Amino acid sequence: MSPLFIIGKQTLIALIISLFLTESARPPDALFGDYSRRLTTSVKGRHTHQNKVGQPDRVRILRSQDGDANVVVSLTFDQGQVCELEGRAVWAKGQLTLTADGLDETKPCQLVLRLNGSVLTLQDTELRCQGAYCGTRGAFDGARFQKIRRTH
Repeated sequence: MSPLFIIGKQTLIALIISLFLTESARPPDALFGDYSRRLTTSVKGRHTHQNKVGQPDRVRILRSQDGDANVVVSLTFDQGQVCELEGRAVWAKGQLTLTADGLDETKPCQLVLRLNGSVLTLQDTELRCQGAYCGTRGAFDGARFQKIRRTH
């Protein structure tokens, strides 16, 4: 075999590996959609959330043209406290991370969204999102949502 053929073969293998890694670096299709929770949910043992105001807590994850996903999170607590955050999220290491301004410009809010089966869990790194995007006693951290199954 000529060295040119070997280099061509190695280049082809590198291209195939690159395409495979690029594809797997994208969020899975199962991640996109609407998630909801209603009544009782324990949030990291701090308190029990019971939404009595009739507003379903929701997370919506949509495909983005300029990033991996667009995320909208809306939580309403029993006394009307609200946590709301929306923005572009990046897919890496099997999770989405939505980064937004924090109360301190050197410490941004980083809300992590992890999917396990049909359950989506939120993680508020160092509770930086809570202070900036939640009312008193509202919290993102530990909130769990069930994917809404659409029936047609």
